[in-house]
Amino acid sequence: MSEQRAAVANAADAKQVGHAARKDRDRRGQELRDMVEVLKTPVGRRVLWRMLGHCRVHESIWHPSALIHANAGRQDVGHWLMAEIAEADEEMIFTMMREASAAVKRDQQEREA
Repeated sequence: MSEQRAAVANAADAKQVGHAARKDRDRRGQELRDMVEVLKTPVGRRVLWRMLGHCRVHESIWHPSALIHANAGRQDVGHWLMAEIAEADEEMIFTMMREASAAVKRDQQEREA
């Protein structure tokens, strides 16, 4: 992991603070544009949906042991990922749900055939 550095050398310098704020907005904008590009593809949506499933975002974290803490951490990451997806394109969460539901139905029909 890289070490985080201060965004400004002098917090009293309005020019430095303004530059750092613009840089943060630009970086955030790029992150959201990146997420939009991933969400445009069925492959990207399937990967993200699989990650959300791994994070158990739609399940309880309860476990009769200390595993509950690991489950809470995993779910927290999933909630962050859901928020990122929603901020990039709030309709995509629903698109991903519909696609996942359709895939489950297809799998069931194939098993029954």
